[in-house]
Amino acid sequence: MINILLSVRRPFSGKILSGEKGWELRKNAPCIPPENHDGVTLWLYESGKDGERAIIGKCQLWCFIPLRHMPNELMIKEACVSVAHLQSYLPCHAWGVMDPVRLPAAVPLSAIGMTRPPQSWQYLTPEQAAILERRGNEHL
Repeated sequence: MINILLSVRRPFSGKILSGEKGWELRKNAPCIPPENHDGVTLWLYESGKDGERAIIGKCQLWCFIPLRHMPNELMIKEACVSVAHLQSYLPCHAWGVMDPVRLPAAVPLSAIGMTRPPQSWQYLTPEQAAILERRGNEHL
């Protein structure tokens, strides 16, 4: 299983967790071996001045697609961005996200031994992911 910590600003973090946002746009994509394509968990760190500034949920990565040209209207709608924003951001990668789960309580980065969030994303160690899984199950 591969675990990635993804920095996401409001309102996009909430849109991912509500299931409204099915595509997250990033300038690059992780290196995922073919045998791990079914097992990538994205942990959502809500960044920005209005954000929780903590890990608030998770979802699964089901694919990523390099975008060099404008995609179809459905992808733009499911990315929750304007055409103008996407045009200015190309080329990029669209990360397909699904199965969002909001954590019962926000988890500070210090709980997994981090002092600052990634600018975009970073891999987590199995130990860090295990801590987040335990924290996610504490209130069940």
